[in-house]
Amino acid sequence: MLPSAGGAGTTTMTASRVADIIAMIDEHTIAGTMSGERVAAFCAMINAHCHDGSTEILHEGYKLMRRLGKGSGGRVVLAQRRSTGQTVAVKTIHARRGARRPDVGELLKEACFLAACRGHPYLVGLHGVVRDPRSREYCLVMDYVGSSLNDHLDRHVEEHGRGFPEAYVRRVMRQLLTGAAAMHERGIIHRDIKPTNILVDEDDDSMVKLCDYGSAMLIAKAVPPCGLIGTVPYMAPEMLLEKPDYDERVDSWSLGCVMAELLSGQELFQSVKTADALRKIFDALGVPGKKTWQGFKSTLPADQVQQWRAQGQEAQRQDRLRELFPEELLSSHGFHVLKGLLTCNPGKRLTVAATLRCPWFKVDATESDDASGFRSGGTELHKHIVL
Repeated sequence: MLPSAGGAGTTTMTASRVADIIAMIDEHTIAGTMSGERVAAFCAMINAHCHDGSTEILHEGYKLMRRLGKGSGGRVVLAQRRSTGQTVAVKTIHARRGARRPDVGELLKEACFLAACRGHPYLVGLHGVVRDPRSREYCLVMDYVGSSLNDHLDRHVEEHGRGFPEAYVRRVMRQLLTGAAAMHERGIIHRDIKPTNILVDEDDDSMVKLCDYGSAMLIAKAVPPCGLIGTVPYMAPEMLLEKPDYDERVDSWSLGCVMAELLSGQELFQSVKTADALRKIFDALGVPGKKTWQGFKSTLPADQVQQWRAQGQEAQRQDRLRELFPEELLSSHGFHVLKGLLTCNPGKRLTVAATLRCPWFKVDATESDDASGFRSGGTELHKHIVL
């Protein structure tokens, strides 16, 4: 049975609608029944929620201009819609794990997440799913925003020798937390929030949007095993420890890592391997107590976990986050936010919604947070962050 597209011109997908469509995608993918006809039907169903008349053929509807980026997951190209002149971004995913062709099921699921986020000011949304007849691949047509926050930060550090001032960081974090809260309300966990997955508006560098939902999953599906996914320096301890189940608070941790990086100008837990990341986390925040360790329910061997705890206790590692982000770099209200996001115990970690209620965000952005943040007297890059 083919999925029904439903009524065209409907509004943003609800959480339940996203869950229903993804369940059907998973069912056909697992059963090996994802035929070309079914893929087209799923595309029509998703496009019905975009109501902007997107054509199903890439080159008929869009003029491709230049490549914006390329990564392990796919490539993104700048394009212009022929009928309106609107600038958009077009993403094509790569084949993974030695497969001959890209996993169209993964692309369709990302399209669902994009459709659910459509129209939100701090989330990249979907314009439609189109097909490239030359390669026979499907592509995602999305909002075009600008360069990544990672590039923006690199340019700033190169020019000023420091991270961003607190006022600018507060403005960006307010937007990112609001966007993440909207994703969570829609039943979606991003799972790979990092500066390269945050876009800065090319016309206003104080405006940002979360992007790239290729690693996202439904909160309703956050049952064992959730899987190890994301980017190591931004992964929460429960993910690094391979806890078989976790929830949306892994996004809170990632946002804490982003906040720290914006303030200091460098990754807080720079690492490639999970063991290195854990060591740097424990060095900065102290080794978690016995109750927290028990709560992780890690799939790692018990002797390895015990070895980490013993090493940390022997070195008498204490929480030194305030030492790394002193008062001249971050106010007490700002530190409360950073500390709340970077809490090892996920049960005690702030949710994104709770974070937005913190006093740090009570400042009137229109009066106290200069749009660029550069008039607020930012401090020099803190030289003592050596983990």
